[in-house]
Amino acid sequence: MNHNTPSSPITKGAVKLLYTIQTSELLRNYLKESSIDISCILKDVDKIGLYECLDTSYRFFFPFNIAGDGPFYEKLEMIPWYYADWKWDYDIANNYITHNSSVLDIGCGEGKFIKHLKLEKNCNCFGLELNEKASDIAKVNGLQVLNQTIQEFALYNKEKFDYVTFFQVLEHISDVDSFLSSAIDVVKREGKIILAVPNNDPYYLTYDKDHYLNLPPHHMGWWNKKSLISLCNFYNLKLETVVIQPLEHYSSYANNLLSIKMKLPEPLVLLLRPFVKFLVYMMRKKINGASILAVYRKL
Repeated sequence: MNHNTPSSPITKGAVKLLYTIQTSELLRNYLKESSIDISCILKDVDKIGLYECLDTSYRFFFPFNIAGDGPFYEKLEMIPWYYADWKWDYDIANNYITHNSSVLDIGCGEGKFIKHLKLEKNCNCFGLELNEKASDIAKVNGLQVLNQTIQEFALYNKEKFDYVTFFQVLEHISDVDSFLSSAIDVVKREGKIILAVPNNDPYYLTYDKDHYLNLPPHHMGWWNKKSLISLCNFYNLKLETVVIQPLEHYSSYANNLLSIKMKLPEPLVLLLRPFVKFLVYMMRKKINGASILAVYRKL
């Protein structure tokens, strides 16, 4: 492993080390929970650091070259619940997109969101998707989807779109600055960026931060409201709104509260879980859920 202290992937400024993760432990967790062997991705890496950007509070993993590759995500696709046909993110973003507008969706998958916009709002939609299987399905459905990175696409499409969206994508990216700069480049002035990421404060960060899918090579960065707001200090963006998803997963939240936060033994967790689940359900409007969405306007 490269033991040099990295700079912030957003500002190139100072960072602080929060803690380190032993690669051997991460390998065991992935095999145990998903039967996925990530040893080829973490080759020659003995430990991974979680750092925090002092300028933005964005938290990221280092080294940067351990992000999941194509074969890794093909294996994740085999997990039945990994891809959802529709997301909370889509419902919220749909409210901010006007009829007859132009939209680019980065990491569009099979194109479920842009298909909706095309049919329901007569939007002129494009998608970018590196997973060839997913992009092929989108193309069969008559959608305009390219197998390109946003950096490649931005070279020839400056200020072309009214909206650029990316849902549950940014947390997988190591080179955050290049990604965001390119996404902003293709938006028209006064156009909007709409993004959604896992909300790591407090939902994941408090109760489930060490879930294997919240760690490399799956997630390379952790976002929260503060770090999303801070982006306006470093890019030509103005924040329009931040929306936090209401709590949905009552059972898992109750279970994590008992077993991870309170560290109760399994028999006691089983005994108390129905009661705690009911309490969590009654308090759900006061508990932040798993995702956070931000809308920015390009200046």
